[in-house]
Amino acid sequence: MRLRKCAMKREEIVDSGGAHCDGGFLFWLLGLLFAALGVASDAMNINLLIESMSWLLLSIVFCLSGIASWMAWVLAVHLDAIKGKSKKEE
Repeated sequence: MRLRKCAMKREEIVDSGGAHCDGGFLFWLLGLLFAALGVASDAMNINLLIESMSWLLLSIVFCLSGIASWMAWVLAVHLDAIKGKSKKEE
């Protein structure tokens, strides 16, 4: 039994794949930036707006969000490949 229906159609998922890829890359870059800020603030023993552990946690959250966006992109590519394969077989 499905708890919730997906509101998007296959074509809409495939069309939004590029945006998910770009968003995942941006989140990944922000995660690396936050990790670098956390390491630098801890090495210099200063607080850059927030504690160094908070920078690390923020980095983890952004990197995981980037992974989720890339998974949505992988789904879009997979659905596009299935559509292309079914057209090829016809």
